[in-house]
Amino acid sequence: MKEKVQSFLIPGRYQKKVILTLSFLLILSSLIAEAQQPLVADRLNGTFLKQILADTGQMITSPARWSRNNWLVFGLSLASSCAWLPVDNSIHEWIQDSHHPGLTSVSKVFSGAGQPLSLIGILSAGYLAGELTHSSSWRQTSLLAAESLLITELFVQFGKITFGRARPYNLEGALSFHPFTLRGQWQSFPSGHSAAAWAVATTVASRTRAGYLKALFYSLAAGVSVSRVILDKHFSSDIVASSLLGYYLGQKVARRASRRANQPGQPVYGLSIAPGLISFNFNYQF
Repeated sequence: MKEKVQSFLIPGRYQKKVILTLSFLLILSSLIAEAQQPLVADRLNGTFLKQILADTGQMITSPARWSRNNWLVFGLSLASSCAWLPVDNSIHEWIQDSHHPGLTSVSKVFSGAGQPLSLIGILSAGYLAGELTHSSSWRQTSLLAAESLLITELFVQFGKITFGRARPYNLEGALSFHPFTLRGQWQSFPSGHSAAAWAVATTVASRTRAGYLKALFYSLAAGVSVSRVILDKHFSSDIVASSLLGYYLGQKVARRASRRANQPGQPVYGLSIAPGLISFNFNYQF
């Protein structure tokens, strides 16, 4: 990181005109710098709201800017999800036939923890811990994970209403769809629990370098996804596609936050007035 400081000395006889001009330029540059400042929100304030709105807009319109590699990843993800369609019914029947009470109990615990409301409670606790310990990192992580959760829910609810896939317990089969519905029994795809768990886990995992913590977060998310199939709430293809969706959205939020944090700082301006001269200073890093 290099730092450069530059000063200009101006004779006192030009002070009146120059001071008015510089004052105007300082105010204008401050407004521009504030509008363009790439902050990562660490408080529940207007900056956080603007961050969510900006990221949501970017994600909704991102397919228009996808590269060939992006479309390749999307194609592979779609193919991976569709590959489970032929075995959805078989897996559903096998799980119901091999019902195990202990496994069902564990699945209920994972499923309960993966509910969006439960995740909001956990993230709220993390934010409060950041406030009590004065940790900006804890607050940022909690807010970024909450942002991932909120954006994911937007995509999930749109998908549920649009596709209207029948849930397994309806016994209508894996290929039964009722588009544009608000009935919960026809909202199997996507899985809100799976997408939310993976979005939060991915965002939180991106904030640590510890491999064992990353493995823990992803394992918990996987547990939530599998629990939804065991509890007969979703087909296998639902949770595969939804987990990929949550992972993708969590990665996007984390990467955009990283770019904000790593952008160069804004220049700092200063104006000093002394008898016979005006000193205009600016300090910037690159």
